[in-house]
Amino acid sequence: MEPSSSQHFKLRSSKRNSKRSPEDREEEELQLKKPKIDRKGKQKERVDSQGSSTHASTESFVFSNVQSQPSEYTSAEATASAVIAEYPSLVGYTYTLVVEGVKRVLRVTQVIFRSDGRIGSGTTVLEVKCIEEEVVETAQRTTVAPEESWKGQDLILKVSFPPSERTKENVLIDTARAHAETHNAKWALQHLPRVVASVDSLDWESNDPNENTLQKRLKSQFGDAYEMRSLRATVLEKLEPLSNLKSAREFAQVFYDILQIHRWLYEQPKILHRDLSMANIMFRREGDQVYGVLNDFDLSSLLTRMDKSPTSKHRTGTKPFMARDLLASNWDKGHLYRHDLESLFYITLIVSCHYTGPSTRASTLLFEDWFNGVDQVVSSAKYTFISFELPQPLVQTYFNGFTQWLVTIRQMLDEGYKSRPRTVFRSDKDRIKALLYDWETLGGNVTYLPMMEVMRFFDGEELVTRWDGGGSRNN
Repeated sequence: MEPSSSQHFKLRSSKRNSKRSPEDREEEELQLKKPKIDRKGKQKERVDSQGSSTHASTESFVFSNVQSQPSEYTSAEATASAVIAEYPSLVGYTYTLVVEGVKRVLRVTQVIFRSDGRIGSGTTVLEVKCIEEEVVETAQRTTVAPEESWKGQDLILKVSFPPSERTKENVLIDTARAHAETHNAKWALQHLPRVVASVDSLDWESNDPNENTLQKRLKSQFGDAYEMRSLRATVLEKLEPLSNLKSAREFAQVFYDILQIHRWLYEQPKILHRDLSMANIMFRREGDQVYGVLNDFDLSSLLTRMDKSPTSKHRTGTKPFMARDLLASNWDKGHLYRHDLESLFYITLIVSCHYTGPSTRASTLLFEDWFNGVDQVVSSAKYTFISFELPQPLVQTYFNGFTQWLVTIRQMLDEGYKSRPRTVFRSDKDRIKALLYDWETLGGNVTYLPMMEVMRFFDGEELVTRWDGGGSRNN
């Protein structure tokens, strides 16, 4: 069969060994990513079944895709979501990457996500298999070492157009993994994604740096209001989604792991994730043990660059799981670490109330409006839920062990939000109190330590603590 289409992009390598769900739907959240909301009207699309190793070099390579004949690799097409089905199928297409002298052909076996919006990163996420692998530049090497081979691996290919000035996902993951290797924290590697390769090019429209491309014309016209974008292709290790967990206790261990790795990232390599959602929590399984993995660092930031990020004034996250502050129009203090802790609470809440099992949705969705509503309305609804004496939400029987978590953390958030200083000062004392108030933790009420104390036990039994902030490291 002749290829029906062919695309070729000359990219500059930064190699590292290294959804449908619009916001108004939640039914595929365990399987597919929700769109990321980047305030200022931008949407950042997310991936589900993927994870991220790293290794860097610089060289040119060709990134191409052509459609190949159907084969045994195409059977997963039936699992694509309804929105994906509206596009021409990519199953059976092949993408060819030539990196460091090795040509690899990746065949698409399943479309996990394709962006259906004109605004955002235009992300496409594909499950792929490496079907060909050969050395094509013998000056660099003559063979592919077994540990460098992609054959036999379950891989994810993510193609997107992110802002060029944003810190790259693979750089952040590299930073974290390197810190773990060099600071006696190898336990953390089990809870971080692994990037197989990441490549991008700013001048993806043309090989001629002097050509007046569309991006350059837009930048000239709109100045700082327009963000230059790069074409980026990232190959990642495939991880398991929450829907593959086998018990409520496994959910609890994974959520507790996420809290621990989030804390370690924030306190050690100084990285804030900024987008906790159900679809960004994955896991690895080894024997009868599960290890929660905090996935997708597209919107993450080094703390030292928080104020320099091109999206520092945007509010990042996935709406139903975003902290109420970040959905409020008058919030002006940026994304704080306790916002991610609040997101973890909403994840636990929605899993417990919206699902009767790992992948079975309940007939009644108590928080469905959080997926559908306008930001300010959702923010108000979350404040009402947290701060008023309402009946306890209906936790499904399967997840009943989470009830104590939800009650205690809800109270913690309530006390924190009620501790905020007044906006109108009745005295100089009130003014001084407001100036000294700790917004990072809502007056010390929402921090890692009390969250860990709550989440350390599930249904009366202790979970595995990987890291206690000091020297305790268990597997």
